Amino acid sequence: MEEKVANKKNWRFYTCCFLVYCIIGWIYEVIWEFAVGNGFVNRGFLYGPYLPIYGFGVLILLFLLKKLLNKKIKIGKININPILVFLAILFIVSVIEYAASFGMEVLFHKRWWDYSYDRFNLNGRISLRNSSLLAIGGFALVYFVQPILDKIFGKISDKIIKISSIIIISVMGIDFIITILGYIIK
Repeated sequence: MEEKVANKKNWRFYTCCFLVYCIIGWIYEVIWEFAVGNGFVNRGFLYGPYLPIYGFGVLILLFLLKKLLNKKIKIGKININPILVFLAILFIVSVIEYAASFGMEVLFHKRWWDYSYDRFNLNGRISLRNSSLLAIGGFALVYFVQPILDKIFGKISDKIIKISSIIIISVMGIDFIITILGYIIK
């Protein structure tokens, strides 16, 4: 089964994974807004119920940590690999979030988030609290969700994966164009 999934891991496979992670990110953000008392807030940059930063973020984690995820690094008899993976995820999500915040502000002259109120923050773009939450989520996604997606997508025909990936790219691409045009026309 793992060999069958490994053979299917191409751009179409990762496009489908990307969408799943974009939706999971959107759900996380909406739940967060409810939890802090803001009610329903569509935290997305785009119109659809997905946040591309989460999709790109998890794919970046999967690609950058591929070798580390498959290693067993031990100190004595204790496997410290999960600790190293968590720390790597913490660093990577912090860099991604900082870069995304900076880039979106430069491009759109708008700040989508500000952690200035958090005790340990860097220019309000990232904070230890939020980066830690993202790292916990990233850890769960790479260790638990991705293996489930591997199994699910491994059972789906290549034709369905191909059609799905084309639809995903088309819908998100149109959404992105409409969003960008909305900012240009303002």
